[in-house]
Amino acid sequence: MHRLRFRHAALAAAVATIGAIGACSDSTGPGTGVMMVQLTDAPFSSDSVSRVDVYVVRVDAKAAESDSADAAHAATDDSVASGGWTTIATPNRSIELLSLRNGLTTQLGVTSMPAGSYRSFRLILDPTKSSVTLKNGAVLTATSTPNVSFPSASRTGIKVNLSQPVVIAAGDTTTTLLDFDVSNSFVMRGGPIATSGLTFKPVIRGTIR
Repeated sequence: MHRLRFRHAALAAAVATIGAIGACSDSTGPGTGVMMVQLTDAPFSSDSVSRVDVYVVRVDAKAAESDSADAAHAATDDSVASGGWTTIATPNRSIELLSLRNGLTTQLGVTSMPAGSYRSFRLILDPTKSSVTLKNGAVLTATSTPNVSFPSASRTGIKVNLSQPVVIAAGDTTTTLLDFDVSNSFVMRGGPIATSGLTFKPVIRGTIR
């Protein structure tokens, strides 16, 4: 699986040490913490694919519960607090997921966050800048033939399925591990990828470590 690792650290720098998880609260509280966002990955099972490039615009968090429709709502809106979402990372770059194996990570961003409990996370991707490259050299995009069918022609918001709320405690360190299940996120259409293409049905899970 492809894993997004979120770290709340006392220092806004390199990799922070994993610390204890604070007691859960119902809403954001006094004080702030620093959130560092990293991306890592495990092997992709397809024999036909050589690379998977996703363009990550930003990562948002929200104190309230949300569903997939809420995660997709206003994905093109860059306002700081649209619909209760707070932006925690703005990488605005393409990331080759299959290069992040064996514990390798890439940093997506670092930000200061109000202390409290966060029950929703979403990734904002730009499908027009994302692609899947096959081992025969063919590059599948949203407009190629065959193509990768994304849920939106422009930006799309993807819900992260959390096992429990993520707590940021002032002066404490918390780590949340998000698994981007690429093998199940790109679905074959019943024929070879080289002739039938793929459908993007994102699967991302979050757990606290």
